[in-house]
Amino acid sequence: MLEVSDSKLLKYIVHHVSDTLILGEEEFAHPEVLLEAAFTQLAFNKIDLDQQYEFFHESDIGLNEIYTYVKSIFDNETSFLEQSKNIAKHLYSASQHPNIKGGELFVGLFDQCIWNNKSKKAISIVKIDEKEIFLDVKNDQNKMVVNGIDGINVKKINNMAVIIDMGADEPPAIFIKTKRKEDVVYWQERFLKVKVADEHYHKTNLALTECKKYILKEASFTNTEKLGLLNKTLDYFRNEEEFQVNDYIDTVFTQVDAVQKDVIINTVKPYETIISDSAIEKAEKQYKRKIKLDSHIEIQVNVRDIEQVDDLIEVGYDESTNRKYYKIYFQEEE
Repeated sequence: MLEVSDSKLLKYIVHHVSDTLILGEEEFAHPEVLLEAAFTQLAFNKIDLDQQYEFFHESDIGLNEIYTYVKSIFDNETSFLEQSKNIAKHLYSASQHPNIKGGELFVGLFDQCIWNNKSKKAISIVKIDEKEIFLDVKNDQNKMVVNGIDGINVKKINNMAVIIDMGADEPPAIFIKTKRKEDVVYWQERFLKVKVADEHYHKTNLALTECKKYILKEASFTNTEKLGLLNKTLDYFRNEEEFQVNDYIDTVFTQVDAVQKDVIINTVKPYETIISDSAIEKAEKQYKRKIKLDSHIEIQVNVRDIEQVDDLIEVGYDESTNRKYYKIYFQEEE
C-alpha cells in the first residue's frame, strides 16, 4: 500500500498539451503548505493501487520513452526540467487524435512516499483536460467579495500515472488511472507503454468481474438465486488453484442450458488462469450482498451457501394485496 500523507513535493511543473505544445520553462520547488496539499491530492487522488503495471518494450526497455525519462529523474534530480519537457513532448505525439482533449500536464517529484514500510521517491504524471468555475469568497475589511475563478478540481478523476522508484536493481512500480475507457489506448499503450505486472491477478479480476456481470444480468435468476450464485462463485475461486470455465460452470450452476453455457464460456474463457488470492480479496468487497426493493428497503445478506440462502429467505406473492413479499427466517436477533 502507498501512503502519501507525510510525503514531500520536491519539484513540480505544468505544461500545456493540445493542438499546440506549450512547455513550462521553470520548475518550482517546495510549494507553500496549501498548494502542496492540493498538488498531492491531484497527484494521488483515486489512483488504483490494486493493479500494478510495469514498463515494457518489444526489443529493449531502454527504448521505452517514459521509462527512460523517469529513470533519468530518479538518478539525477537536476534533470527534472529537461525530462519533464520530454514527457510533455511524448504525450503530445501520442495525443494526435481529434477525440483526445487538450489540457494541462502536471509532473511532480515526491519524496517520503511510504511503500511497504519503506520511504520511496515517486513521480506523478497527471493530464487534466477539464476546468471548472469556482467561487472565491473573501472577507475584505468586513466586506464580502465574491469572484469567479476558472480552475482545476483536484478531486476529479484525470488520466494519471504514479511511478515509484524501487531502486537500481528493480524496475519502477507503476499505478495508473484513466478517465474514460476510450483513453486506455492512448494513455496506457501509446504514451506510457505499460503492461500488467501480475497477469494472474489481472485475469482473475476480469474473470470475477465478468462472472458477476453475467449472474446479475441473467433475467431467469431470482434475486436470491443471484446472491447464492455470487457466493458460490467466490467459493469456487477461494477453493480452486486454477480458473477453468467448464469446471466453474459445473461447480456453480446446477441448471444451465446450452445457450447460457455458451454465453459464459465465450465471455470468460479468455481469462482462464492461475487464481490470484489478492484479486479474490478485492472482489469480495464488490460482490453484491443486498436485495434492493422498489419500496426503498434493502435486505443485506452475508451467507455464502446458496442452499442456506434458500432456507433463510422465502419469496412469495400475496394475492390479497397484489404484491410480492420476502419472508426471512432466523433464530434470534443480534
